[in-house]
Amino acid sequence: MTKTICALIAATALLATAASADDSSAALAMGGVVFTKNTPVRMAGEDLYVSPKTVRVRFEFVNDIGNAVVTIVAFPLPDIDTNEYSESAVGTITPDPVNFVGFKLAVNGKPVPFQVEQRAFYKGRDVTAALKAAGVPLNVIADDGYKTLDAVGGTKRAALFKADLVDDEGEGHLHPHWIVRTKFYWTQTFPAHSTTVIEHSYQPVTGQFFFSFMTEDVQGKSAEATDYCFDGATRAKVAAMIAARKKTPGPNGDYLNAYVTDYILKTANNWNGPIGRFHLTLDKIKPDNVLSLCWRGDLKKIGPTTFDAVRTNFAPDQDIHLLVLE
Repeated sequence: MTKTICALIAATALLATAASADDSSAALAMGGVVFTKNTPVRMAGEDLYVSPKTVRVRFEFVNDIGNAVVTIVAFPLPDIDTNEYSESAVGTITPDPVNFVGFKLAVNGKPVPFQVEQRAFYKGRDVTAALKAAGVPLNVIADDGYKTLDAVGGTKRAALFKADLVDDEGEGHLHPHWIVRTKFYWTQTFPAHSTTVIEHSYQPVTGQFFFSFMTEDVQGKSAEATDYCFDGATRAKVAAMIAARKKTPGPNGDYLNAYVTDYILKTANNWNGPIGRFHLTLDKIKPDNVLSLCWRGDLKKIGPTTFDAVRTNFAPDQDIHLLVLE
């Protein structure tokens, strides 16, 4: 029996915006299943759906060899820097401090349970036990965790200061210093000469900010051109939306609501060969919204809010950085 280890790779991406920190939130980029280079299992197909509210992925894995392949599959969430996010809000998350993206898993159409590992680190050392001893949730960005941290008193509070896990922001507010790492994992068997379908879904950590056309840099390029690849039609549509807002401004003036959803796609190159058939669906949620991203290849409109693209023998060389304007 062949044993390999595969992992879902995720990375953190912060969104620079034209608005102040109080008016924005950061997006976190997550991805899909990644195998190590030596796995004999190949990906015959991937169906990926991305919207600001939901990510759904359906993978078809084929094991062509005569032995079953048993793997430990992990879905690590992006690192959460509690120090950073105490000053700048993270994007949309669920109240659950562990599964804060609402991750769900199915194999061959049946729900599969998974285990969870969540630990905290500071300057390279594991501080999970120290935080639990103080009664502090590891992931303080969810479920009013910062309030729970502020409420710690007495010897437990003193222990946090002694370990340099917090500092005092004044008025009783504590500033955390640690990084939270969360991963979901399960054991997966790929039977010999067979296809296995793995599906997962989650709520993406979509960032939000107020959008107006951004100032051009010294090369004459703007963020909407370089980061989201606005074409002429998109730019004209957005200009018309902003002009309409100026005539009847709301509480945010003539700004549009902007939502950014990131998905890491390039790590698919760690699989055994390219993706046999890749099908991408993008959803802008409302018909009047504007969708834009940098994507090499055609995107075809298939519904009032949806666009798709199909590639064969696909080895992605870019990630998805989706902007939706409302």
